[in-house]
Amino acid sequence: MTDLNQTQHKRDLLLVDGSAPFFVPVVDGHSRNWSKAPLPELAEHGKISTRVKAQITQALSLYCQRVKAAGYSAITFDDLAHLTLFDFYPYRLSRTVHSYQKLFRKVFKIAQSCGLKIFITTDIMFWNPHIESHTRGRDRAMRELLCEAIERLFDLFPMIDGVVTRIGEPDGEDVVSAFKSRLTIRSARQCNRWLKNLLPVFEAQQKLLIFRTWGLGAYSIGDLNWNRKTLEAALAGIESSALVLSHKYGAGDFFRYQPLNDYIPVCPHMQIIELQARREYEGFGLFPAYVGRQYEQIRNQLQSCRTLRGVMVWCQTGGWSHFDRLSFLDDSSPWNELNAQAVAELFTGRISSPEILQRFATTRFPEKAVDQVVELVNGFDQLIDELWYFAPFARQSFWFRRVSVPPLLWIFWDTVLVNRALRLLFLIAITNPKQLRQGDLRQRKLIRRLRELVSDFPSEQEPLTMALDSFELLIALRRFYLGKAGRKREEKIKAKVRAYRKRYPKGFQIECDFSPFHIRWVTTGFFFSLFLRRQPGYRLFDRCFLIPLSGWMFALLKRWQRHRFPGISEGQTAGLETFFR
Repeated sequence: MTDLNQTQHKRDLLLVDGSAPFFVPVVDGHSRNWSKAPLPELAEHGKISTRVKAQITQALSLYCQRVKAAGYSAITFDDLAHLTLFDFYPYRLSRTVHSYQKLFRKVFKIAQSCGLKIFITTDIMFWNPHIESHTRGRDRAMRELLCEAIERLFDLFPMIDGVVTRIGEPDGEDVVSAFKSRLTIRSARQCNRWLKNLLPVFEAQQKLLIFRTWGLGAYSIGDLNWNRKTLEAALAGIESSALVLSHKYGAGDFFRYQPLNDYIPVCPHMQIIELQARREYEGFGLFPAYVGRQYEQIRNQLQSCRTLRGVMVWCQTGGWSHFDRLSFLDDSSPWNELNAQAVAELFTGRISSPEILQRFATTRFPEKAVDQVVELVNGFDQLIDELWYFAPFARQSFWFRRVSVPPLLWIFWDTVLVNRALRLLFLIAITNPKQLRQGDLRQRKLIRRLRELVSDFPSEQEPLTMALDSFELLIALRRFYLGKAGRKREEKIKAKVRAYRKRYPKGFQIECDFSPFHIRWVTTGFFFSLFLRRQPGYRLFDRCFLIPLSGWMFALLKRWQRHRFPGISEGQTAGLETFFR
């Protein structure tokens, strides 16, 4: 393998996901999985209709023009599985893959015409009964099959510049597909074997393998995104001009209050960092959730990083939600596009985030005063900091098994959780809840001011009004977490939730569980101090007991206390069991 890590590369990789145009034929206001383009929904009886192809290509032309104008140099498309036609596939499946190949010839032509490099995503590994029968679950056979798939891809579509791989997260429980993915790589040594098999394919074709380190904590490879020892073992003996690592900026997912992953500044391999414009944990583009301040700080911290080659931005991909505003298309979310624009400008120059916001206000809302737009965006930014998160909790570091505990636990995608387990955790971690309650009341003044501003934005008035009413509801729900939680408080919350649901049937989902704990020692906080640690490094207890035994303990707990598990843990995500493997 050839050596690449001796010289500094310019930051020439600014990737953006290309999934938004593929959602155009299928968005309908219902909750859906946004983690990939909805390719299985596009085909009927093994074929993609002319109408659907026209909708996608028309939207894609506009999308590619706009992301190129925003400063992006490359685009990612889902996915390798739908473009790979193996010899052992039966006729009907072969016809389906052929239909996707015809569509993507047009897709790639559009992206090329806009001057964008093209990358294809893939999970390791996608599966169906035919692949399973062919490989019989043997690791070597699976490696060889993926190498064959990539060789076929480059032969059929030589305009493709590379492949983006994901090893740490499978398709969600709700995904129905002929190519549903599973977690296949379980250890650093196995990962090393896969990379050493794959990289010569890319080197021979002068293509890039962008290797994502993100994972959900499953198996011993599950801490790859933050544990330097695991990553170094996975990359042992590998120096390749074809390899680019891709890290999320923190040890966890796309949240605020997360420090920069401390491995990124010293990583010896070429790398990019992953950032998110459509904030899946902060409203899905329903309201402004400006990332400028946070991402500018990351940019500054990485200013002298010699191996940073660019960024990969998710401006449509991520999460489960019924909020369906798209990006860089007609009637799209301006707030998603503000964030995407901010990333491109921050990482290609020395401009500041306030300057980017002012420029955006001038171009996107030319009929409004710049100060109005800036005040609106900054106001929502403050509400997210103060009401969306419990800031004293979010600033602390907690670790469980192989993962960093998210700084945001009570709002997940489009669902707000109200229960006594979270209340106990927050009260253990927050030393002065009264001070937070007083701060919450002060935010009401800001909400009133934002209501005045929103009235001057008719095109955004409906979603922004719902957002402000949602923040008002959050103040009431936070009282349960920060104050007394007796029957009277429960009844008040139930009444407010009923009124909110009546007014906004398509608003945020509120899941309330006020059932008390009946085992006294659980309420002492001993449970949390035993199972949660404050530092990323593993304790002896973690290595010898928690990680080996918590899998079957979770299975027992789920059977015993099933009613306490929120609905989003069942029909969505990869399943909570994934975290305990």
